[in-house]
Amino acid sequence: MSEQTAMRSKSRRILVGAVLVLVAAMVVPLTGYVYVAVAQPQIETAADWQETNPRSEYWREVRQGTEGYSAVKGPAADVLIDNGGQIFRQIRNGPISTFGPWVLAIMLLGVAGMFVLSGGGQKVEKPLSGKRVPRWSAYVRVVHWIMAIAFLLLLITGLSLLFGRAVLIPLLGAEGFSAWAITAKYIHNFTGPVFAVTLVLLVLSMLRDNLPSKVDVDWFLKGGFAGKHVPTGKLNAGEKLWFWFNAVGGLVVAVSGVVLILPNIFEARSTMQLALLVHAGLALLYIGGSFVHMYMGTLGARGALDAITKGHVSSEWAEQHHDLWYHEVKKDGEEFVSDEDDARSNREMPATGSGSTA
Repeated sequence: MSEQTAMRSKSRRILVGAVLVLVAAMVVPLTGYVYVAVAQPQIETAADWQETNPRSEYWREVRQGTEGYSAVKGPAADVLIDNGGQIFRQIRNGPISTFGPWVLAIMLLGVAGMFVLSGGGQKVEKPLSGKRVPRWSAYVRVVHWIMAIAFLLLLITGLSLLFGRAVLIPLLGAEGFSAWAITAKYIHNFTGPVFAVTLVLLVLSMLRDNLPSKVDVDWFLKGGFAGKHVPTGKLNAGEKLWFWFNAVGGLVVAVSGVVLILPNIFEARSTMQLALLVHAGLALLYIGGSFVHMYMGTLGARGALDAITKGHVSSEWAEQHHDLWYHEVKKDGEEFVSDEDDARSNREMPATGSGSTA
């Protein structure tokens, strides 16, 4: 098998994996059909009717939130009708439900555009020599993949709960969606703490590598974000931005999620409403950013996936994408020869291209 054939085979596997994730996001909620097929309840549709309320002004005054007296003790127990619920509903069903899907669609189109404009992703320019450099420890990789699996489960269930009424009820019916929503709620609630813990562990383990430096400023000023080669360390400024979005935005999503699953502790209705809006809004941005992250870690920069699967990358990839870091690692004597890659390069690469410039 030639190097080019192997790369095409690897690209196909990556594409198949991505397609399977997207298919799962659409197919898993359809398991609600199982419930519908078993139950088949008789649904009676009430006739639509409209009636003018002669006391509309009275109820408008009631909804002003004026406190009265109630023998029931608890948050907002002295208020007959809390108008904050209507405001929350307008925001949740307005900007979040309307613009959220557009954010995700734009990010997906952006990723597709990068793939096309780059000619199928950025490839390693020099022939592989078989030399490798260590990039991420086993601890970082294990924590990363636990967090990634938890994130995918939260993505599927979270989007189902957020847009289920508009998207899934027409497909599944009310009963089918109800069955899936109950399941999705439990998966979401129990997976959330796993995501939060692994996120904290990953942030702490990678904090030192993501501290800002002058090199990051040069990366932006010289167009590193546009694909131009700019000397950089172990992580470029774009990767560091994603890290800090995880560290700040991801933790806010996690904390707001904890608030939502502990209503007995956070009893105030306004607190729960704010937590849900923050949770949903930031989560949508998080999902959009993850599309770019997953693309850059697979097809966007060929060879990058080895870092988080094998723990090491080719010397040619390291020199091309993170040259300052590569020269430091090489100077420290951490470069090594991979038996598998060395055998492959000796077998497949022409003699004139088998030597490493590292």
